[in-house]
Amino acid sequence: MAPSVSSLGAAAAASGRPRECASGSKRALSQGPSVWERARVPTLQKYCDMLSRARAQLSSNPELSRAAAAEAEKALPGKAAPKVALARAALALGDLETAAKQFLAAKAIDPRSVEDPQSMHDLARVLRKTGKRDEALTVYRALVPRVDLLSSTERRVSVLLEAAHASMAAHAAEGDKAEAKASDAKALADKASPLDEAIAYLREAKQRPPTQLTNDVALSLVLALDRAGERDQADAALADAHRSGARVRSSSLDYLSSTDEKLALEALVLEGSDRTAAMKSWEAYLATPAGKGPWAVAARARLDALKRGGGKVVKAAIAPAKKP
Repeated sequence: MAPSVSSLGAAAAASGRPRECASGSKRALSQGPSVWERARVPTLQKYCDMLSRARAQLSSNPELSRAAAAEAEKALPGKAAPKVALARAALALGDLETAAKQFLAAKAIDPRSVEDPQSMHDLARVLRKTGKRDEALTVYRALVPRVDLLSSTERRVSVLLEAAHASMAAHAAEGDKAEAKASDAKALADKASPLDEAIAYLREAKQRPPTQLTNDVALSLVLALDRAGERDQADAALADAHRSGARVRSSSLDYLSSTDEKLALEALVLEGSDRTAAMKSWEAYLATPAGKGPWAVAARARLDALKRGGGKVVKAAIAPAKKP
């Protein structure tokens, strides 16, 4: 059965092809502008070619990608697509300020210019890294239902992991604004219902095939469950993570909303092997700005449990239950 024009249009949008580089005809939608369109706009073919080159070179050579996007903008000024390409190249090169400006300019020209999943992901990352957490979470919420349109399992899991931490960060910010103070684990659980979103993202990520982010997902799920007041589920998930040898990578964890969060993940890992080191990690976390927010209650509860226990605290957590 031949695909419909609308389904072809959806596929073109998902691929990032701008509308001006796709013929309106059913036959040619994926083949670029027609000969008549190229005759009307002599620079259109160069524009489309440069955009294709910018996309193709983004991961391997972002400098060349940026140059190709600039050439596309010169060939056909006033279009959104080159600005999206420039934004994505700037992000790949670590220039967040330029990436943010180019994305903003592209959306001002055409709000639909960032609707393809790859561009949405990069936009969400830029918003998150520049402190616009609420806006980033809005983009992640729109992207998650389309996550399977992304090119690799690694990137799909990355989106889910980033979305989960963005959701936790947004919830923490709401708690700070309201000056919410929970006095015990139950009070925290009552305030933590929005963490269901983060937990759902992480459980979905955990169902995906293994990637280098598998341990990050497992430990992040423990953290989210613990903060939601689901201590039994958190301990069971932590026991599973310890059995699988989960570790925190030494490299920067790009998905975290704050670098302070790495201390909490490290503390969870250490609970399986070194009680004293785990206590020190939780104390270090509690001394950070992140550790003074709504998550302080959960972190302090784990620290207190370590202080009350003897030896390696997680031995009790991972020991099989006694048969009645």
